[in-house]
Amino acid sequence: MAKAAQFESDSFVGQKPDMAPSMAHLTLSEELSGSTVSLNKRSMVLDEDRFEEQFLRCNICRDRFCNEMLPKMLPCHHSFCQSCIENLFLIATEQRHNFHASIRLPISAPASAVNVSCPTCRSNFIATDENIRKLPTDHRVVQLMDFVHHTERYTVTFCSKHNIQPLNFFCEPCIKPVCRDCTVLDHKESEGHLVMDLDEAMNKYKPVLDNAISEMDSECIMIDEKRIVLDSVVKNLEKVKADLLMEVKSCMAKMRELIDERERVLQAKIESETEIEQGKLLEKSDLLDSRRKVLVQQADRLRQAKADSNVEEMFRIHQEVREYRAGQPIKIREVDDGLMTSFQLNTRDEPMLASRINNFGDVVTKVETTSSRIKTTMGKPYIYRSSSYR
Repeated sequence: MAKAAQFESDSFVGQKPDMAPSMAHLTLSEELSGSTVSLNKRSMVLDEDRFEEQFLRCNICRDRFCNEMLPKMLPCHHSFCQSCIENLFLIATEQRHNFHASIRLPISAPASAVNVSCPTCRSNFIATDENIRKLPTDHRVVQLMDFVHHTERYTVTFCSKHNIQPLNFFCEPCIKPVCRDCTVLDHKESEGHLVMDLDEAMNKYKPVLDNAISEMDSECIMIDEKRIVLDSVVKNLEKVKADLLMEVKSCMAKMRELIDERERVLQAKIESETEIEQGKLLEKSDLLDSRRKVLVQQADRLRQAKADSNVEEMFRIHQEVREYRAGQPIKIREVDDGLMTSFQLNTRDEPMLASRINNFGDVVTKVETTSSRIKTTMGKPYIYRSSSYR
């Protein structure tokens, strides 16, 4: 009745069309007649794309209705955007002489009146430019727009094998989310499969996933600590090299003319040995970096899958991490065993140096402890230990 009264106020010329709403309209009005609170309490599965295509777009230009492009309702209760309705009126105006030839307009119709046809139901109505500009807004569609805007959206993951079935269950032995069809075809309880509700599985295994993330974060922290110690060893090796070079120069100063050649040999050996040792240490550092990057990436992926509630992805990543971490851990002797490789100058038989100058001096390796680099956690000291060597 409100819509009919609204059209009564419009100055359409000629006979007004039937204003009785369709049964679909009445049903939709009844569904949406509840309060916002009651709507919020309802649980609906809504294909938003299909709903928008059918109700929230102009059936002519297919643009989505919005506050800047409100739906305007024709007398037949079909709605289009204002621009498309004006185009219909313009086309009807250009072909006005054809309409007058086929359809008789009332004598009282203004000279500018034309017969416009609804593109949906083909109902005709006589209108002027002023009528077109004053078409009422279709508040049914506006209410639907508001309903979609305030309705919560949930992502449903469907079974990869049975595409139309959502993943609502979880097979515990297989560690895999399954659908209803899977429970009666591939994951039968009679065959040893234990199927539970997906929400129950999430509540049960979320602590496991959280623990896995925590363990990976803890290992990343341990790797960072090992790298700090390893960097300290590398810097200490540079100092050892400098000290050795100074010691060599001091020893050789007394007999420079005799030991110049030997000095060059020793210097070359020091450079070579320390560079080799540095290379080994840097290789260990690269191994730690590589493992840490993998753990960080997997942890980030697992966090994202958890945030997206992508159950299948969560357990797949968790399984990959378990397999990756099941391998042998990286052992760093300088950190785990507290042992490092260093160098010293052996100045044996110094009194006999003059007679044995050609064989004087050598650069040898030695192993020192890194116990001075003890870490402290919760007030208790600890040291890395390992059975591995260089």
